[in-house]
Amino acid sequence: MGAKLVAYEHVPLGFEMVIGNTGVEMGKIWNLWWNVELTDDPEAWDSEIKSINEMQSKLGELSMDQRLIRAQMAEFCKLHPLFPQSIDILCKEIGDDTFSNPVKMGCEGRGLLDSLGYHNRESLNEQREETFLQYAESLKKWLKKSLPDTPTEFKVFGFLGQSTPSKMTLVEKLIQVVDSDEISLASLRRLAENVCLRVRSDFKTLGRPFNCFRCLPDETSIPRCQCCYSMFLDACLLCAGTSCEKKSMLDEFRRFIEENILVYSIVVNSWLKEAPRTRVESLITACHTRRYIPDDKALEIVKRVHSSLGEKRKIKEWLAACLLKTIKDNQRWHKRLN
Repeated sequence: MGAKLVAYEHVPLGFEMVIGNTGVEMGKIWNLWWNVELTDDPEAWDSEIKSINEMQSKLGELSMDQRLIRAQMAEFCKLHPLFPQSIDILCKEIGDDTFSNPVKMGCEGRGLLDSLGYHNRESLNEQREETFLQYAESLKKWLKKSLPDTPTEFKVFGFLGQSTPSKMTLVEKLIQVVDSDEISLASLRRLAENVCLRVRSDFKTLGRPFNCFRCLPDETSIPRCQCCYSMFLDACLLCAGTSCEKKSMLDEFRRFIEENILVYSIVVNSWLKEAPRTRVESLITACHTRRYIPDDKALEIVKRVHSSLGEKRKIKEWLAACLLKTIKDNQRWHKRLN
């Protein structure tokens, strides 16, 4: 018998419990708020978390799907290659009341869904291949000078900036690496490292995504973090596309994250507050100029998230409140972008 969730009546608010069988019964408790408040002490959680937990206390017993959706939310990381699509996945699952897409959303959650068997080597390989496919398609569109459409395309286009002969040569090399049948992490790392070394010799001391080069001490190592694959690509694109200043590279990476966090936070909050869509759209369009989410794409997010979440119910309201708190206050790699 594999690991399974403990009966809900025995699980404290804000936590999840798993019991497994490794010859003897073994149990473990998981803090679902760890990636928001870096503490396991409920007394240290802020008033918003306590208010959301109070909402949970009035729901009665949660279904298995609802518990798994909340567990997946505890993995959320704004630096993960699936971001911000990870938010859309969670919104769709909340609206459908079904845990249907058990992809890995970050290194947080400290292994809860891993322990239940949802993140095995096969599923992680499939997810990594899908990530590389998205990057390859984005790079090809940039070469053709087409218009970006997906979040990954807007990121790639924004990081690279205007086309130049040297950038086009680099992108062609990147496509060869990421679009191959068997992706070589060593080849990707060497290419990205060479590009970044031309910009700054001390890039390994910088924050994310640059310090992911330290995840692999040598070419034969197994990466400690699944994110390092896309981080190599992001670092390479940032080095190629920015003005070569430390501040500009890190700020560009932060800008992509913060634009998405701002828009999605406004949209999820508007669903919770039942704000008129026109009011939501005016709030978003009034924000500062956005490079990665132009107005038309921001309005698409409004429609998509509201449609995914659907009509309000208490359980969906609680899950959406958990999601909003997780999005806006996510502490994964806290202060590591500086």
